[in-house]
Amino acid sequence: MSKRVNYYWRLSMTALSFLTFGMLGVLLSLTLFPILNFIPARDKLTRNQFIVHKIFKSFVLMMRGLGVLSVSVSNEHKLGQSSGKLVIANHPSLIDVVLLIAHLPETNCIVKQSLWRNPCMSMIISAAGYIKNGAEPEEVLKACQQELDKGASLIIFPEGTRTTPGEALKMQRGAANIALRCSADLLPVTIKVSPTTLTKSEPWYAIPASKPHFSLDISDPISAHDICLNDESDSRKARTITRYLQQHFYKELNCQ
Repeated sequence: MSKRVNYYWRLSMTALSFLTFGMLGVLLSLTLFPILNFIPARDKLTRNQFIVHKIFKSFVLMMRGLGVLSVSVSNEHKLGQSSGKLVIANHPSLIDVVLLIAHLPETNCIVKQSLWRNPCMSMIISAAGYIKNGAEPEEVLKACQQELDKGASLIIFPEGTRTTPGEALKMQRGAANIALRCSADLLPVTIKVSPTTLTKSEPWYAIPASKPHFSLDISDPISAHDICLNDESDSRKARTITRYLQQHFYKELNCQ
């Protein structure tokens, strides 16, 4: 009986969390962020990114307090080394970017184009200066370089989309190309979810039988140029870095 009560409590609180997130997104898009446009700041994007960080941090604390999930971070002090680096993470769940931004006060990310049309998020995404992945490659690289040069970190999921449980990791070369073109180091973050939830193949209401635990393990920074040979072509360097990242995450996730 207690397990059943716990299950339905988490289901209702999960619904409340998603409803709160959506309503808060609309409210902030109509009030706070338009007002911020008229308030002077030395760097409006950095200020707005910090505000989004605080909002997401509060949202994660709310979900933890409601018993929807639990979160742990290993080697959290290494996030202090994220300035000017690419934060490279695997992508098992819908809320991975929320968890990462909640732990990174000044960070940017490359956002899929559909979210720019989302009424709950479009104004927030624009105010924080997040980068649209549908833009021309050179525009994306220029925006990434600007963010890294000012000391922000940049979150990238090299898989490009959420991983379906049981399927092999499929890394794209976008993260490697950005690392090479922007001369940026990599900070790998391994995200594990047990039991799995909010995967690509599951709707939000398909919650697991027990409370899911999200663990974030922060690795040491990696220099992209240390992985490659100097005389390799850029395309070969990108393949080498992508293969290195795939092997890294396979090892961290204990994949066979």
